Amino acid sequence: MTAPDYSLFLHSLASELDIQAGAEERDALLQSVGLRAATRLPLPACETTEDFELECNALLRLMGWGRIALALSQEKHCLTLTINEPLRLGALGTPSGQWYAAFYAGLLTGWFQQTGEAVTLHQDKDASTSEILVFDAKG
Repeated sequence: MTAPDYSLFLHSLASELDIQAGAEERDALLQSVGLRAATRLPLPACETTEDFELECNALLRLMGWGRIALALSQEKHCLTLTINEPLRLGALGTPSGQWYAAFYAGLLTGWFQQTGEAVTLHQDKDASTSEILVFDAKG
């Protein structure tokens, strides 16, 4: 049996949500959905930043939603999270193809909270390309 393809439904739902709610409310909703997903798929205990990255990637791989890379930015005094191969809904979102960015922010914030770290994620829209989402985390 093949898994059903929900891409037409999701694209239509996303487009309608953008029209009905606007970008700000959409992002607030998607961030809340991401936080809820983090509670449904909890992160195992992590002792190091490397463990955190490995465990996040194991869960993202389970969902088929890309992978993250963590890097400490000395010049910005923050941790940079890069999401490679994120889920996309066609060209929806700003920049193009980035509709799920707020979901990823909520999911990763929830996973950080599970480790006892309080972070604020900010999408670096200037650094984003068609291939990655980049977030800066500051505690």
